[in-house]
Amino acid sequence: MFRRRVWTWVFLAAAARFCWAGPQLVQDERAAQLAKEVRNKGWVVYSAKIGTDNWDLFLMRPDGSERKNITNTPQSNEAAARFSPNGRKILYYRMPKDTAVDNNKYGTYELVIADSDGTNAVCYGSQYQWASWGPDGKRLACLSIKGIQVIDLATKEVISRTGRQGIVEQLVWSPDGKWFAGTANGLGQYWTIGRVNAVTGEVNAVSEVNRYNCTPDWLPDSQHIVYARGIVPDVGGWAQLWSASGDGKEKRLLYAEEGRHIYGGVVSPDNKYALFTRSQEDLGTVDNSRTTMALMRLRDAPIVRGNSDALQNSGSDVGDGPVLDLSSGWEPHWTYAELDRNK
Repeated sequence: MFRRRVWTWVFLAAAARFCWAGPQLVQDERAAQLAKEVRNKGWVVYSAKIGTDNWDLFLMRPDGSERKNITNTPQSNEAAARFSPNGRKILYYRMPKDTAVDNNKYGTYELVIADSDGTNAVCYGSQYQWASWGPDGKRLACLSIKGIQVIDLATKEVISRTGRQGIVEQLVWSPDGKWFAGTANGLGQYWTIGRVNAVTGEVNAVSEVNRYNCTPDWLPDSQHIVYARGIVPDVGGWAQLWSASGDGKEKRLLYAEEGRHIYGGVVSPDNKYALFTRSQEDLGTVDNSRTTMALMRLRDAPIVRGNSDALQNSGSDVGDGPVLDLSSGWEPHWTYAELDRNK
């Protein structure tokens, strides 16, 4: 499986010209226009490490402005926050400060549910692994050795159970409630994105079965999945952002970049934009890697940065649309709901 990390954070004025050392993501006039376009489209929650200290959760506008730490917990790490469907709540995982945030393990620690501004946090314990919001925000889907369990939040009772069908982590429940998806280890030679029918338990491979794939999420239509299309062991390459139909028959490159592995893609509620994480390293542990977040328009896909023949040979005409650098952070999630951060 491939791996991830995150580090210190840098503020970036979206309209300014700026580029990182190494592989470059240039902030030009087109990126400034993109920043203006998304400025008031809700909020993004994400994880970031405070210097060499602990991991906290942050909110920001989609253009990177109005950043605020919403957890401030020096004795623990928080990671992998996701908004509820109405944007009023977030779920995330908490772990001891001396426990590294790991892409393949974060969902096995203590589940916390809080208001979207970080207040009124309630710890549910470590038995709710790889939790995903249900369509009504009143239920969660979680992984257990017994299968994919649907849990009523009010009573904490298991109200239904479906076979996990090889899904081992990064579970996500479709917006229409009909499907589960996650990273699976039984559908091919390597890690594969699997889709499970929430009623029948029938499973199918969404991604390629001859390479590593991970970090799936649903598009708003519940018919397509965005995921990280990985590399083949002992073969050079960089993880890329792809989308596919739920049956796996239609696949599309969204973003690829020489010198960066792309993970954690999430599509905006109106299906117009994609957020994702750019990492220097193939990630497991998410510490000490120069990892940033970025945003693009889906209509500009596929975008390929760099001169790699392997990246350019994607089978599609490659575009050169703007990509907005959102600075340091990991696993962003997006809501168009307006949040009261001053209560």
